[in-house]
Amino acid sequence: MSFARPELLWLALLALPELALGLARAPAFRASLEALSGPRRRARAGRAFAAASFVGSSAGALFVLSAVIALAGPSWGLRGAAVPRSGLEAALVLDVSRSMYAKDAASPGAAASARVTRLEAAKALASGLIGASGGESFSLVAAKGGSVLLAPMTEDAYALGDALGYADAAAITSPGTDLEGGLRCALSSFSAAGARNRIVFLFSDGGELSGSARRACDAVAAAGARLVVVGLGGDSPALVPGLDGKPLQGAKGPVRSARDAKRLQSLASQAGGAYVDTSEPGAAAVLADELSRARGRGLRIEYERVDREGAFALLAFAFLLIALLASMLSTRGGRA
Repeated sequence: MSFARPELLWLALLALPELALGLARAPAFRASLEALSGPRRRARAGRAFAAASFVGSSAGALFVLSAVIALAGPSWGLRGAAVPRSGLEAALVLDVSRSMYAKDAASPGAAASARVTRLEAAKALASGLIGASGGESFSLVAAKGGSVLLAPMTEDAYALGDALGYADAAAITSPGTDLEGGLRCALSSFSAAGARNRIVFLFSDGGELSGSARRACDAVAAAGARLVVVGLGGDSPALVPGLDGKPLQGAKGPVRSARDAKRLQSLASQAGGAYVDTSEPGAAAVLADELSRARGRGLRIEYERVDREGAFALLAFAFLLIALLASMLSTRGGRA
């Protein structure tokens, strides 16, 4: 048993003086009653009064005790309630390598000519998926030369939004691009119990310098998850900025990068998933539709403690009636 207001339980001590006072007054009242009842009814009246007095005093004490417990807000036992759940867990994997800072990606919801970095476009699309949530859980993974889980599986949109702010190249010190590590990190973010449905969104331009994304795609399919590969960037090579914002210099001059659509499509095909080209209109709607179709509606059981305050209030009322009835019977015995 637990109490919502346990500090009120001290009032239960008032039941002791109530009981003591009733029992202490009983002998004097009994003597008076026997004197008024006459010689023939004296013994009978005394016994009736003693019984009624004991019952009334006990009921009065129990009334105080029950009322105090009711005021303290008692609860015990668990009650289950079925609430809707989507039954979907979605992992968002963002490629945060330097090539994702090339400014040649279409800006979701902006004019066709507007261009933002590939990473900015990926974040905007990921944010849109989180905003379109119907109760599903999301995790967020940043992938570069290594991978980091920025947000474990959660339904908290605010926490996911904060985590998106940390999805950049600075989140991982390892250089290069390892999409396999990102996908495997996403798989590890799914709950052990398993949701009804699982889906992985991979946001990348297709560049990979280490690992084997194809091998990870097989692992995604084996885990029963759907893979949606989201291609970012243009078909023409674009300058890749360095940490100082100036073009990144390689052995043969400024480094340039283009979206490897063929590679990204093959990854999606490897896992039996889908490829979404963000350079085409309506990419955000296509992703929202993928999320909607992956949802599986179901119920989950949530448990809460059962409130017993009403039961004790009813019990207190019953003891009060008994005390009043006993008081009436004790005085009636004197008039008999």
